Amino acid sequence: GIVVFCVSLFLNLWTWFIAYTYHGGAHGLAASTTLPLSNRIIRKLFSLVDVCNVTELPKPWDEAKAKQAFDAFRVRNGFAEEEARILVTTIPDTVMKPEVWHKYRMTDLASTAKVHYVHVLTAPSKTFVVGYTNFRDFDGTSCFNLIKGFVATYYDGEAPLVRPTVGSPELDLRLDTENEELKKKLGALPALRCAVGTSYTMAVQYGRWLLSRELFDAFGCASPECCSVIESLSLEETAKMTAALRARKLKPFAHLMTTSAEAAKIVPKQYQVERPILLTQVSCQSRYYMPKVERNVCGNWLIGLGTRPTLDELSSESWASKFYTGLIEHIESFSGNAAWSFINQTVYGMSGYRANPRKIFWFNNYGLRSMHEGAGGVTYHWAPTYSVATYFLVCCVCVDGRMCITISSSVVPQGELQKAVEHMKKMLIESAGGEALTTSEARIG
Repeated sequence: GIVVFCVSLFLNLWTWFIAYTYHGGAHGLAASTTLPLSNRIIRKLFSLVDVCNVTELPKPWDEAKAKQAFDAFRVRNGFAEEEARILVTTIPDTVMKPEVWHKYRMTDLASTAKVHYVHVLTAPSKTFVVGYTNFRDFDGTSCFNLIKGFVATYYDGEAPLVRPTVGSPELDLRLDTENEELKKKLGALPALRCAVGTSYTMAVQYGRWLLSRELFDAFGCASPECCSVIESLSLEETAKMTAALRARKLKPFAHLMTTSAEAAKIVPKQYQVERPILLTQVSCQSRYYMPKVERNVCGNWLIGLGTRPTLDELSSESWASKFYTGLIEHIESFSGNAAWSFINQTVYGMSGYRANPRKIFWFNNYGLRSMHEGAGGVTYHWAPTYSVATYFLVCCVCVDGRMCITISSSVVPQGELQKAVEHMKKMLIESAGGEALTTSEARIG
């Protein structure tokens, strides 16, 4: 631990000196993204991951029109031909979403494009759009927006501009330079305190595991096996759940967190982590970057926030509600963990990434999202393509009025994870005053 602390502190102090002497500090480094090019190590690790998403549209697509729309969207948003590519395949109507998820999530086809690859599967009565996007360049929300923009191009015939470019007169998002409070909290002194604090945390987290599998996992060499299960609620089920939560004045974020934690508690004890590391992510784009635009743009503006609760606390509505309230307060006032994580990620890069991956309960709630109305109402699921070595990776998003859930794990076996996701769906339906339905979509991925 002492060795890790000394090495980490030296590197952090040197990074701090360079950043605040030559690059304008955290404010300068994060001028257009929270994952600047200077953070080579963490960008390299993120580049090992492709975000895979599967969107099901209840309408058939024309192959030629899909290719034309993709090319128009690619050119409009400045992707070179080798950066973004498309493949269209015809499939029978008997192919269902779980089969698409299972068969195509781990495909090698994504490697044929440097940044973004789309595989469109067309059937007589429906279409699946499978996307693979490099996590180095685009965060999870942006991966959704890339598919959303492509779908909109197909139906409108005109491609939207969703990819900001530095110096572009049309779309260029920059960190707010008029916010004095923001500049103050990103100053040299807070960053110096962050350098010392994160070095200590690195020593505590990794000092004991210097030659362990956990550290091996942290550097992108994940476990050889990862399972993933998808589920979704119907329009009616989602509407009833939302109404019930509104009547109880309970935020969906807290409800989804507690039900996913309850799901984690039903797996056998040997696969449980009694005190996981809770990781959540928040987008800085709509809060700290100017001009203010809708969250339909694509880039990387996420920062990670978290804490260390017990599994029982995670499954408590009062604890989850309190955590959510504190989270929003820190984000809106740019204080506490929000400011700390922002500096850690933009200035210190890898030094700010400190956790035993196999203990991480990674919770994502993307809230309300929508696709083009011409698509007829879609479902959307996403997860990493490689075996992310986390305890629980929970991805929830309500698209076109339907709650879509994806849970992955490198700790819980496939069969046990499927039971856990089915249990979560059952709790969500029962919380809305309904009866649990027979599972039809949950499948091992």
